[in-house]
Amino acid sequence: MMTSVDGLEARGITKRYGRNTVVDSVSFVVRAGSVTGLLGPNGAGKSTCLHMLTGVVTPDDGTVTVGGITATEPRAKLLLGFAPDDLPLPEALTGREYLAFHDRMRGRSDLDRGLQIMDSLDVLDAVEQQILEYSHGMKRKVQLAAALMHSPELLILDEPFRGLDPDATAVVGHLVESMARSGRSVLMATHDLARAESMCDSVVILDRGSVAGQGAPSELVDRHGRGESLETAFLVMTGREADADRKKQLIADSLERTI
Repeated sequence: MMTSVDGLEARGITKRYGRNTVVDSVSFVVRAGSVTGLLGPNGAGKSTCLHMLTGVVTPDDGTVTVGGITATEPRAKLLLGFAPDDLPLPEALTGREYLAFHDRMRGRSDLDRGLQIMDSLDVLDAVEQQILEYSHGMKRKVQLAAALMHSPELLILDEPFRGLDPDATAVVGHLVESMARSGRSVLMATHDLARAESMCDSVVILDRGSVAGQGAPSELVDRHGRGESLETAFLVMTGREADADRKKQLIADSLERTI
């Protein structure tokens, strides 16, 4: 396991599309044995950042290493598992065929473990069905199984709890915590600030493509959130507190007029 080096390190990663800089000089570290949250409003650059971290997209500037290995190298890809939120699945395949495809791509023999993970997520009964027949939650579960079946040292999750039922949410939460306890690393991009506050050892907050702040949730709450919550700290650090208060008042006024 990667206990002697950081699970992931991003140094000054930048991505431009034409004249638009989507991610600008972002740097952070995901320590071995920890859970790190990647937070930010819509359009903050989280998805582009994740694609650079996983080697799907090459940064225009900066570097990414996984266990000390450059993220674009094949060896690095074998160290990580990635469950995206925005990647369409091959719906003509069955769940078993999808897992077998990932198995062959990695050159491994982990299908049995993948099926076991699907069983723990209560979706094994559908493994012979085409993904076309899956609900949104079932598709998320087969993505998680594919990301986890080779026992990665670094797990990257994009909105991992979206679309999951309560039982599966509890299983995934336990899995994330177990990975960290075993010395592995987890990076979790999420809009669920309450879950990030309770689960993450550290968080990185992106806003308009740059890092607005990072650190332990409790530190950010004390420093920026008036000791209230990570949500309060997030709104202050991204300059959205006044706008959030305005919208809350508009909703309150609207309800009063309706009643």
